[in-house]
Amino acid sequence: MPEEKVLRLHDVWRTCNKIRAAVFRIGLDLWEYYKPLDPDNRCLISESKFISVLAGPLKGVIGLSDKEICDLTDYFRIQDGRILYSQFCEIIHENIPNFGKNKPLITGLEWEDPLHVNVLSCTETRKLNLIITQIAVLVNKRKIALRPYFQDYELIAKNVGTITLAHFGRVLKFLGIVLGAEEFRLLVKRFAKDAYTVNYVAFLKAIDEVQCYLDEHGMMSFSGDLLEQFPGRIITVELPKLPRPEIGKVMPSQVFGRQTVFHPVMEPTKEAMSTLEVIKRIQRHILEHRIRIHDFFKDFEYLNDSKMTVSQFRRALDALQISSLGRLWLVEPEVDALIALYKDPDDPNRVCWRTFEDDINHVFTVKGLDKLPNLRVESPPEEIAELSRRGTSNWQCEPKSIRDLCEDVLQRIRQRVEERRILLKQFFKDYDRHNRGHVTRTQLRQVLITATILLSPEEVFALERRYNNDLGFNYIQFLQELESQPIVEPLYLRMLEDKKRINAEKPPSEPSEDETNIVLILAKIKAKIVRERIKVLEFMRQFDTHNHLVIERVDFIRGLDQFRCGLTPAEVDTITKAFQASTKPEFIEYVRFAKVVEEAVVTGGLEKVPLLVPLQHVPSEASDKTFLNFDERQTDYDKENIGTVSKDRLIKALSVRRMLELITNKELDALHKCFSIERGGRLEINYRAFLRALHLLQENKKAVPF
Repeated sequence: MPEEKVLRLHDVWRTCNKIRAAVFRIGLDLWEYYKPLDPDNRCLISESKFISVLAGPLKGVIGLSDKEICDLTDYFRIQDGRILYSQFCEIIHENIPNFGKNKPLITGLEWEDPLHVNVLSCTETRKLNLIITQIAVLVNKRKIALRPYFQDYELIAKNVGTITLAHFGRVLKFLGIVLGAEEFRLLVKRFAKDAYTVNYVAFLKAIDEVQCYLDEHGMMSFSGDLLEQFPGRIITVELPKLPRPEIGKVMPSQVFGRQTVFHPVMEPTKEAMSTLEVIKRIQRHILEHRIRIHDFFKDFEYLNDSKMTVSQFRRALDALQISSLGRLWLVEPEVDALIALYKDPDDPNRVCWRTFEDDINHVFTVKGLDKLPNLRVESPPEEIAELSRRGTSNWQCEPKSIRDLCEDVLQRIRQRVEERRILLKQFFKDYDRHNRGHVTRTQLRQVLITATILLSPEEVFALERRYNNDLGFNYIQFLQELESQPIVEPLYLRMLEDKKRINAEKPPSEPSEDETNIVLILAKIKAKIVRERIKVLEFMRQFDTHNHLVIERVDFIRGLDQFRCGLTPAEVDTITKAFQASTKPEFIEYVRFAKVVEEAVVTGGLEKVPLLVPLQHVPSEASDKTFLNFDERQTDYDKENIGTVSKDRLIKALSVRRMLELITNKELDALHKCFSIERGGRLEINYRAFLRALHLLQENKKAVPF
């Protein structure tokens, strides 16, 4: 298709530019590699020879991937399968610019000038003049000779009038010249010689010119200060309130917040965390490393009064790796705020470390949990589990332009990865030797270049604002969001909704008459007691530890559940109301309930009435599942009334009472064989003998001792 052809040519042209850059940089000649492979000078070689050059001696020099080599081979192949290498070499070498034919745009004398300075805007020049004037006044007042401090470095480095940015900043700090980040940036921008050095000769000349101007015009006193009557005396280096034409014209660098490339002192200082956030960070640190705080603090407590001095508290924090030098890095104001929070109100020189321990251990459990058995403890708490690393920006508070740009970049990277089948995790793993899940900013750019993902500085900055923290670029989170799949609606959603509707709890309905009839409910319980010989009193007595003959309603219901009588909530409510204690509404007289139920098995007080014959309670074996209606009860399979039926009718009779499913076919054959008699040339079952045997078994079941 046309789109695929344009994309293929674009990839081949990009590969040719990559080879052309290597040829221009190293001075490589491809003809020297391909000419010996073509002794007949036909400008054609085989595919294997063409690939052997790019994948052999030139692979490490140019750095082509196998995919790029295959694209070049396919592009320069003719119909018979050979490669037209001459056209390939001509495309590479004829497009290399020859800069020797061009005239130089500059003579180079500008950089050779020892007093060369860079051009600034009008606003920056005015502010820089104020800064230099302040420095000149300070130097003149203290009688400082600046040149020897810079020349000492030049004697060693031989930089011919230049000095590095780091040494330039150290000299100014040593001399007591305190500058802000913006002021230092203007100095470097004005007197920068190249990417990392400063022309200190031009800087000193500017200081001398200001000092000479102040002396010539009589603006300096004998003490080195500016005269009071001087109307233009400098009070501060801040710009005066003048019209600002640049306001309202936002530059791209201001929109995307490009980071400065100057000295680290120019970066804005981070504000200290709040004390609550410091405690959360410590809890996260203790949770991750499973540290017991008590083991580190108890050695400093000599009087066993749960207190220690401030210095001992600091030493204990250092042992926990919680300090300005430990694994959990805290600035001094944060440590001081933590100490102030837990100071002893009676002795300001001591710290209540056990209170600190209890607060930190909340991440594991709650103190005094044995007194609160119903308290639900969440370990770790949600705010600790979701606590982001220090240095992570609040993404929702970032400008909308940066957030939209970051989403577009992620979408582009996702499409690139899917098209090229790139495994980005392995590229990051090569730089993450200690498996920390983070890489540096430089390593991030190297990974993107290696994976041929070309992004602008603004796009890379948007990614850094989203995934950077104090450890670097969080590539684990980046890959998770990059590889996340969109949430789709499941195909079985309708079936899932039907099952939820079927399994949903039914709303409570009005109790029926049987559920409120205490006689029927007790009969159901008695039938269960007779069949399984359950001792009701033993089940209930375990809840009456003080032998009060009553138990709580909840314990009574719990005991009924152990009987497995299949009572409904309405039936349970009816029983509890019937046996409720008169003086204690929330308690049940379980002894009276046990006597009433166990009458089905044993009659109490027989020793007083020896002539009384107790009646045995015979529970009905029928249930809702085995109940027969009128038509089913009138079904007669022995219409001749001869006492025998065929095997088919036996199966039908057992099926009606749902007894056939209780026995196997082999057991059915044995039953038919046991009770069969021969009649009319076939075997028929004597159902009267069969029913008599069932009756005997039922009577024997009643005679079993309790």
